[in-house]
Amino acid sequence: ESVWLASTSISFDISGLELFLPLVTGGCVVMASADQVKDAEALVALINANEITHVQLTPSGWRLMLAAGFAAAGVTALVGGEACSPELARELRARTQRLVNVYGPTETTIWSTCWEVPEETESVSIGVPLANTDLYVLDSNGRPVADGVSGELFIGGAGLARGYMGRADLTAERFVPSPFGPAGSRLYRTGDLVQRLQDGSLRLRGRRHRLRCG
Repeated sequence: ESVWLASTSISFDISGLELFLPLVTGGCVVMASADQVKDAEALVALINANEITHVQLTPSGWRLMLAAGFAAAGVTALVGGEACSPELARELRARTQRLVNVYGPTETTIWSTCWEVPEETESVSIGVPLANTDLYVLDSNGRPVADGVSGELFIGGAGLARGYMGRADLTAERFVPSPFGPAGSRLYRTGDLVQRLQDGSLRLRGRRHRLRCG
């Protein structure tokens, strides 16, 4: 019964969600053409014509869709890849069945956390870890911080990449030994500052510092 829109370039890891999740769960995939991806009105028409149930876009992509008249009461919308403002979340939530804010660096393979956005929200959380994902909020000495205190987010678990191909120096900088898991386990240091809220969800607070990426 699920019909997913595939509109992301296969060079971007989140395309794996659009292509493989519906196929391994018995759903359908509707693939947007290169021309349709560049035209928000064409994407809106594609969604309506195929009764698509799940659409994944960045906040900037969703703004284009809203400007093109997107409104689909039966759609579950996923928003990720950039910070989602409360204003965008409220507008998008009002035009969809469900809205899920998702977060995850490419180095931890597609998404690492999710949060279902309520109809009225004053702030946007990145939520709680997905299955087989470990999250740690640590201070500059690698110690866990208390709830409500900002710290750097470190991610471990099954989605962790092996590292950067041909970049041993960068791999060593970003993929660090985990003091919390078995011998040989590692964590990815995101550089993102977060706070853990009382309900266990996380809220982004900015960047700790600029990490080298190339």
